[in-house]
Amino acid sequence: MTASAAPRRSGPWTLFTLGGAPVVVAPTSLLLGLLIAGSWYPLVSSTLDGYGIATVLGTVVLTVLGVAVSVLCHELAHGAAGTVLGRKPVRYELYLWGGRTSFGPSSRWRPWKDVITSLAGPAANLALWALGHALLDRIDSAPIFVAAWALTWVNLALAIFNALPGLPLDGGHALSALVEQVTGKRRLGQQVAAVGGLVVVAGIAWRWMLAPLLAGGRPNSFSLILAVMVALPIATTSWRVLGLGRSSRAAARLDLRTLARPTTVVPASTPLASVRGRLEDTAGLVLVTDGPRLLGTIDAAALTELERSGLPDTGGITAGQVCTVLPAAAVTTELAGQSAADALARARSVSRWLVLVENGRVTGAVPTGAH
Repeated sequence: MTASAAPRRSGPWTLFTLGGAPVVVAPTSLLLGLLIAGSWYPLVSSTLDGYGIATVLGTVVLTVLGVAVSVLCHELAHGAAGTVLGRKPVRYELYLWGGRTSFGPSSRWRPWKDVITSLAGPAANLALWALGHALLDRIDSAPIFVAAWALTWVNLALAIFNALPGLPLDGGHALSALVEQVTGKRRLGQQVAAVGGLVVVAGIAWRWMLAPLLAGGRPNSFSLILAVMVALPIATTSWRVLGLGRSSRAAARLDLRTLARPTTVVPASTPLASVRGRLEDTAGLVLVTDGPRLLGTIDAAALTELERSGLPDTGGITAGQVCTVLPAAAVTTELAGQSAADALARARSVSRWLVLVENGRVTGAVPTGAH
């Protein structure tokens, strides 16, 4: 069993790899596609009156796929900006309400770079809006025009909404980094952006819930459901960052460095017997490398599983042949507070260990409690 053949947990679907970073899609993305299709179909059907159902469905599907591509372009723009500024992306994720780009460590990273990286996503959507706006007058086909018109304005909405100054939106991350750059206080930046998130939630509640009621009407059922689904993650993130709940206060006191166990690094050619010795001495986790590249990890539990499986020749097996690939979600530069607690929660779903990186150097690993 090699590193590439190591057991993988079920999870998101990997579409492709770009620059060494996998592009994965969470199954919940299908829910967003169905939601868009269900809300868009009646309008398309009435607009394309006289066209067959196949054309109407094709236009809806084209629009849904276009939204997915727009979200992907948004995330790739984050990755491109990070790469230019010196921090390579390690994973792109698309899920129910958007996406997330995860970056590797960088010893020279500064908050102002986070501002640029965060706003690169909305900027990409703004560019797609401008492109679509310029091309609309040149489209002769009615079905294609309807899909292009929808995608043009969807990209404008994505650009504006994601640029709003509240966590966990891109504008919130940019605001947090900007405050940190000016004041040198990271926690203050997060708190300011969290307050911004609550303001965004209040705006959503006013626009789609309170305003219709005050006007003597009632909120549209679809708009109400959509508003709740959009506002809920913003509200919970802001609430958590501000430490307004018991679990949030506990997370604010968390310091992963106090929970870390030592790690040791061995080359891929290291005999398995030597790895066992490292684990029996002090190491909680062994990192296996091939030159500058990290191949994977070995811990005592994995070694026990291998031995129970009946290794043919322990003396002839090397660390590189049996190590387990370390997922990007199992590495963090967030070492304290709520962000560290979030990193630990993400790692628990993919790995038994969360590897800590500080100033570009691995400083230890924390057991996640996963089996």
